[in-house]
Amino acid sequence: IPGTVLYCFIGASAGSLIDSEDGATNSTVKYVGIGVGIVLGLLAVFVMSHQAKKEFNKIVALQEQETQRPEDDDGSSTADPIEETV
Repeated sequence: IPGTVLYCFIGASAGSLIDSEDGATNSTVKYVGIGVGIVLGLLAVFVMSHQAKKEFNKIVALQEQETQRPEDDDGSSTADPIEETV
């Protein structure tokens, strides 16, 4: 989703640059604003991707632990699942 928002921002910025070619007042501020927006958008995509990957790896590790855990005679696991997730 952050990537989609970034692409929409880039497209809208490009469109506004094309539309504002006629009235070129203070174009430096527009270019700097768009550049900062793109950099911040890329940073947001990177941070969100990194956090999502960390959470995904946690989930995979928990699932691997659950499959390797020995079970009691009645088929229930020996560990408390609430304590493991905290």
